[in-house]
Amino acid sequence: MPDECDGKILGAPDAKVVQTGDFKAERPLLLCCFPSAGVVGTIIANTIIDQFDMREIAFVRSKFIPSAAVFLDGRLRHPFRIYGHEKRKLILVTSELPIADEGLYPISSVLLDWAATMGVKEILVVDGIPVEGIPTERKVLFAAEEEKIPELVKDDRMEILTKGIITGIPGSILSETLCRSMVGFALLTPAIAMIPDPEGAIQILEALNRLYKLGVDLKELSESAEDIRKKMEEMAQQVHGMRGRAGAGQPGYDGMYA
Repeated sequence: MPDECDGKILGAPDAKVVQTGDFKAERPLLLCCFPSAGVVGTIIANTIIDQFDMREIAFVRSKFIPSAAVFLDGRLRHPFRIYGHEKRKLILVTSELPIADEGLYPISSVLLDWAATMGVKEILVVDGIPVEGIPTERKVLFAAEEEKIPELVKDDRMEILTKGIITGIPGSILSETLCRSMVGFALLTPAIAMIPDPEGAIQILEALNRLYKLGVDLKELSESAEDIRKKMEEMAQQVHGMRGRAGAGQPGYDGMYA
């Protein structure tokens, strides 16, 4: 149990970042990975966290996060976690659970407030755009603030998303960057709507390697794509069941429209 939680009456905050570890890096990238079509964001998060042996440095508490316990390799984890890697100047945010609509603003706002104290100037959201069936063309699309576009258009393997809406917590985070001294952008890829799509995650990871020289090894991910698909499909079905029990109008993952 973190010292921040020990012996305290915590209550039920709208949103609060609880820092559990030190992190010092100059202008780290904040990478946001949330599940949507193809569970692309979750696959990307798990791949990077495992390969770089990233450590959890903080988590978000909020009454708008569903009351559920998340287990990873048998270990109980917070459902909205923040990881850090100082040498790679990288902070990664991930969650397996949907956020209630009324919690989008307070959570995204408090997250970026905290990120500012960490020196974050650039925020990247990665996600999948749902398509019916297997995508006929694998590609990466980007949407960005004006000052970031000239850099992204230099990559001839990516295309600009000319028009669309990003909703949910990814959209809320990007919207918040517009009123802060931060640059926000998104990398998106068409992904199978209803089942995990590791191939979609690979497309974005390749783009991350080109843009930031992260050095993520994709060989193992490519070889284990089928095993990952089965594991992520089980998690996706559990979350889908939670949505069904919650009823219509509750938060979901269908947040990308192009």
